[in-house]
Amino acid sequence: MKGKLKCIFLLHLYLHISCGPDVREILIKSYNKCQSIENGYYEMTRFNTLSNDKDTPGDTYSCYFKKLINDSIYSSAFHSKHFNSKGQFKSEVIYTGEEFVRAEPNDSTATIMSKAKWAKDISGNIFRYPHYSPLFNRSSSPLPQESHFIDGKHFFKFIGEENINNNICYHIQVNEIPKDEMASPITTIKIEYHLWISKSDLIPIQYSLDVAGVMNREKSDTIFQYYRDVLTKYEVNNLNDINILTLQAIPTNYKVKEYIPDNENVSLLPIGTIAPNWQLVSLTNEKIRLSDLKGKFVLIDFFYKGCFPCAKSLPSLQALHNKFKNEELQIIGIDPLDENESDLADYLALKNVTYTVLLGNEDVVKRYHVKNYPTFYLIDKAGKIIFANYGYNKNLEKIVEEIILTNH
Repeated sequence: MKGKLKCIFLLHLYLHISCGPDVREILIKSYNKCQSIENGYYEMTRFNTLSNDKDTPGDTYSCYFKKLINDSIYSSAFHSKHFNSKGQFKSEVIYTGEEFVRAEPNDSTATIMSKAKWAKDISGNIFRYPHYSPLFNRSSSPLPQESHFIDGKHFFKFIGEENINNNICYHIQVNEIPKDEMASPITTIKIEYHLWISKSDLIPIQYSLDVAGVMNREKSDTIFQYYRDVLTKYEVNNLNDINILTLQAIPTNYKVKEYIPDNENVSLLPIGTIAPNWQLVSLTNEKIRLSDLKGKFVLIDFFYKGCFPCAKSLPSLQALHNKFKNEELQIIGIDPLDENESDLADYLALKNVTYTVLLGNEDVVKRYHVKNYPTFYLIDKAGKIIFANYGYNKNLEKIVEEIILTNH
């Protein structure tokens, strides 16, 4: 009881001393404003970081949306377009509440997934298509609700007034005490939100999330997640063209097809298979073909920079590279998911990776049956697969070295 009273006392002290204006009033009014939004349109940019001091623009999204009542998958029906950091159009998706449509400009196809048949598969796409949560989600997250002001787990601080895209905003910091989940392999040690709320209409113009965790309680394997979403344009409660959220919005020049799920039980390519050839581009814009590496052992690592098990595997791969780099083993990292070459180069430099890394694509992922990350293939001098596995393995260096010596 004393501990609880102390926590409540500290919460009130924190609010009254450091918050300046009435932070609780601002946040509640902003929450109520966002709750009143039924539909609209917005454009946003997502910023990412590799470390606490680097914040770079990422992809942008435009989205029409209309909130749904008690939908089991999404908070809103939507039609969203995705552009990469260079402004290139990548894809668009439509969710009507009954169907999910993924339209791909590279082959002008639109794949329709019926919610009645493929709800689980549609749910698997949720994190692939970011949305501006305060406007889009029923919960208006990360804006706090009434209960957060008295639960003793949320702490609020007024930072100041700032100009964001020509909007004078209240800048408010929110810290949350993480849950102590003993069974989880990752222990969260920090949850911090920042909200920039427009003084004129109380809509959050931008918000950020900063989360840190450790992989286990004995080691200091710290992982970070950070992003900042910024509204560059928005209109609310004036969506007139309802057809924009229906199947009628599929581009007329697209070939429409029904969804056919991948075979989840597809195994990795079997030992003894000739490894499919590929030609990919390195981070220094060098074209490299697998066929050019015949006469050497080739260890391929399918990875991406946001994958923690992938990051755990990098020291073993670098150790193998250091041990065999003047001999007959070529380490090749293939990243099929990250598009920003400079970010990836910075990430590899932070991890002290010096072996060759290539930018992959969906074709090479499918041909190598990659379903999990990391996925490893060891190819012998004749081009045959002699080892295939996925997931982090602390004995990877030893296993690969023994296979190479056996097949020398």
